[in-house]
Amino acid sequence: MTPNPVTVNSTDTLSHVLYLLNHFSLRRLPVTEGRKLVGIITRSDIIRAEADHLSGETTQVGPRPEPSYVVYQTRAPAVGKGRLLVPLSNPQTATSLLRLAVTIARDRDYELECLQVILVPRNCSPAETPVDMTISHHLLRQAVQIGRRWQIPVHTQVRVAHEPAQAILETLKDRYIDLVLMGWKGSTSTPGRVFGSGVDTIIRQASCDVVLVKLQHPGTFDRWLVSIAGGPNSQQAVQLLPALISLSKLPEVRLCQVFPPTEPVANTTALDQATHWLSDRLNRPVKAIPLTAKSVADAVTELAEREHYDVIMLGASREGLLQQVIGGNIPEAIARNSDCTVILVRGAIAP
Repeated sequence: MTPNPVTVNSTDTLSHVLYLLNHFSLRRLPVTEGRKLVGIITRSDIIRAEADHLSGETTQVGPRPEPSYVVYQTRAPAVGKGRLLVPLSNPQTATSLLRLAVTIARDRDYELECLQVILVPRNCSPAETPVDMTISHHLLRQAVQIGRRWQIPVHTQVRVAHEPAQAILETLKDRYIDLVLMGWKGSTSTPGRVFGSGVDTIIRQASCDVVLVKLQHPGTFDRWLVSIAGGPNSQQAVQLLPALISLSKLPEVRLCQVFPPTEPVANTTALDQATHWLSDRLNRPVKAIPLTAKSVADAVTELAEREHYDVIMLGASREGLLQQVIGGNIPEAIARNSDCTVILVRGAIAP
């Protein structure tokens, strides 16, 4: 939109970037290489880098943290066709997360891998720092008990790490994980982040399926609203639904798709196909709801509030994280403005 925007090169110094931000009264600058946009740098990025440097947490700006260190682990029989990883951190949401995880694991014949991450400061080595594992043992015992109740093998481990996302990524690689299901606050206050720093990292780098869950209490899973847009992640969300609705004795499922007002005739092919597939799979009626609105997020949240849905489920946006920062992120907007549970699905990334 801006004919001649102020930009910086990826090799420019932070002091030069800060000068441009102050001189032109800007909050962020595009980072370019030639005529190619490669990123965005904000005032907050500079503040975070300088804060790390001044606090002594790093010897230089932006170094990689040390690898996480496994201080505790248990192993169950490896009899499943795959593995589902559940990072556990909040005792208040652990039970609901585990309920969702075991339904998927049972449907796909997966084993459950439960991870608890203990964070230590950057100036402490994960392999050498004493830690208190009281909360960790409590969460993991809870996971093992639920696994026994559902007759699902449960492996557990505790990792000491500088960053939660790093410990999760290392677990994905070490344990050959097929799907990761993790809690999500549903919004972020960090400028330049779409879902939050740790979740952004998992969305970007995890090669397996990713399911984010913003839980709303009480954890009721009776009325489901599934928003689809025809992309691969929407298909992943629809395919995951038959396992998840087993949490309800009398589930109600509605599929919706939002079309722009400028589209003269809405193409409901994807919506109709998903509705028929789910109806056959669930052996119960599934209603399709086409909507016309300028804002997808507003249309979905207003429908969910008006019809009192317990869960909104949707596929991750197909745009990259950078484009979502610029143009707005639909899943994050829905989760932030909804009073119900929101489940976001992102399918595996092809190698």
